[in-house]
Amino acid sequence: MNDIDYDQKNYQFRMRIEQLQEDQLGIKKEQRQVEEQQEAFFYLQQKEQQAYEFVLNSCEAEERAFYQDRGDESLHLAKKAQRELEEQQVELEKEYRLLLDQEESVSAEQTSFGKQKEGESNGT
Repeated sequence: MNDIDYDQKNYQFRMRIEQLQEDQLGIKKEQRQVEEQQEAFFYLQQKEQQAYEFVLNSCEAEERAFYQDRGDESLHLAKKAQRELEEQQVELEKEYRLLLDQEESVSAEQTSFGKQKEGESNGT
């Protein structure tokens, strides 16, 4: 293998690794965004529950069941949304780990290629 082919192959390895690292950064940004959504959602959920408690404590007895049902429904939907955000986090973490594995594989391939070239150079 001549030096130009070797340099091109090394360049391809570097580009693949760089792309994987960029993808990893993108996943980390998405994870942060989901975490921020979870925090904001949790805060809003607490405020909403406080509002329902206030209404339940200040409404007429006949209206209490209606507001209690609305509060229970809201809590159920909030828990469902939290689960979906948690599932999204799990999927992002899986994607991130896959990208790390791919980067490690490409790095090992590049190292092996370099050793092969080194062996060819020493053999000539």
